[in-house]
Parts: sequence; structure tokens; C-alpha cells
Amino acid sequence: MRDPVTLGSNPGLSDALEEAQAGIAEGGMPFGASLVVAGRVVARGRNRQVQRGDYFAHAETEALRAYLDENDTPPTKVTLVATESPCPMCAGAAFITGVRRFVIGEDTHYSGALDWLRREGADVLVANDPACISMVSEFRENNAHLWQRYSAG
Repeated sequence: MRDPVTLGSNPGLSDALEEAQAGIAEGGMPFGASLVVAGRVVARGRNRQVQRGDYFAHAETEALRAYLDENDTPPTKVTLVATESPCPMCAGAAFITGVRRFVIGEDTHYSGALDWLRREGADVLVANDPACISMVSEFRENNAHLWQRYSAG
């Protein structure tokens, strides 16, 4: 097992985790994301597929949308922080907006598009965060029906 990277060393991971927990509290999926520029969180998002009935309302796209709604240009020198590996749709959306650095809370349950991002030259760090891992494990155990329907993995 890899050593976990602490939340404190990755600005935005605690914000992404808060978003994921808020999504769960709303009856949704356990995924959260944040965008970080120069060590400061500039946007956040959580998966809202269940709440909105929208298969495309993933945490990463919600964070990107929140940023782009407030800014005229795509983010530069930004890090996308997500509680779980981004799916191909989210990885692609982030990549076309200019994101080249990713911090991922965990890839235990789903490795997503991490290999593709690495092949494209993105800087990817998997934090292997115990809080992210246990949150998703507990969610999958207690909400198998939602996991089967809405999870990309």
C-alpha cells in the first residue's frame, strides 16, 4: 500500500471532501472537486447527478463550470483536486480548459482516466487519502443501487 499524502500538503483536498460529504447529505454521490490557483481554492463542485437527474453533473464539471461562470477565460496554472479519479468525460473537460495538474484523493475504487492524463503529459498525484477511501467504501456498501447506476466505475 502506498503512503497517504496528508490533506494539509494538498490545498483543496479538504474542500473537495466537504463537497463530497455535502453531496451525500443531499442523497447524491460521494464525489467532490475543487480548483486551486496559487494555493487558493477558486472554485468548488460536487456530483449532482442524483439531485438533478443529470448524468453529466459530475463534481469536476461542476467545479469547472463554477469557475468559468465567474471568469472570462479558462483557468491557467490551476490544479484540479478531486476526491476520486476523474472519469474520461471529466478528464477531457478539464484538459480542454487547460488543466494540467491533478491531485486525486483516491484511486482505489476507480482509476478513471488517470493513465490517459499521464500519457497526455498531465502532472497527476494520487494522495491515497484514508478519508476519501473510507467515504467511498462506506457509500458503496450502503448505496449499491446508486453506485451501480451513477458511478463511472
